[in-house]
Amino acid sequence: MIDTIIQKLKSRRMYFVVLAIVLLPACSAVQPVVPEDAPEAIHPVEELVKDDVEYAIDIYDPFEGMNRNIYIFNAQLDENLLIPVVNTYTSYVPSLLRQGVHNFFSNIATVTDILNSGLQLKGEKTLNNGVRFVSNTTIGLLGVFDVATGMGFPEKKEDFGQTLGYWGAGEGPYLVLPFFGPSNLRDTTGLITDSLVSSYFLDEVGLNYDSGWEAFYYIMLGIDTRAAIPFRYYESGSPFEYETVRLLYTEGRKVLIAD
Repeated sequence: MIDTIIQKLKSRRMYFVVLAIVLLPACSAVQPVVPEDAPEAIHPVEELVKDDVEYAIDIYDPFEGMNRNIYIFNAQLDENLLIPVVNTYTSYVPSLLRQGVHNFFSNIATVTDILNSGLQLKGEKTLNNGVRFVSNTTIGLLGVFDVATGMGFPEKKEDFGQTLGYWGAGEGPYLVLPFFGPSNLRDTTGLITDSLVSSYFLDEVGLNYDSGWEAFYYIMLGIDTRAAIPFRYYESGSPFEYETVRLLYTEGRKVLIAD
């Protein structure tokens, strides 16, 4: 069983996420070089925190230096590769076909929605997601058409990070993952778990990595996912974009877990 999981991790993109998490403690040990004449405000936040003061924003970000570097890397990757690919995709692929592709991927993701809503003992959501998956897979032709929403079974997303939070797991340190963006230790664990479940499901339906189809699947999934996100790096005009994204992500996850 353990050997099987290791092989899946090595053969898929999540291997690199796991590698990044393993390297986090080592990376955190490297202290940034601070110029002698630098203002005190850029020194580690621990030196500025007062025990008797309640702060409006209290997000645990011990790897902030590394996270900011990854944030910049993601922004450059977005500008130089992802957005040009997405623009080409949206310009040359008809919207009806793009919607069908998006529906297909959403239907596959319903497998983890069902699992996680069940693990959270949310009977109504589990039933909704189950009916949704069956309806869209059959009547909707493998999910290309979203017939379930019209039947009164809307999309209700649940992931393993939410499941861990539902059962009381803390969010842990804030993280910025290469390619994936804002996260935390709990949600990264959930991302890896959900990806393994999805990979197992794809293997069962014949989209195994050796056939080459799974690679194509994940490339198209990445394009579709980025096309659906309107956010563009450094277009906010705010010098505090990193802090804003960190806050919005953290508070948004709290809302989803409480739902």
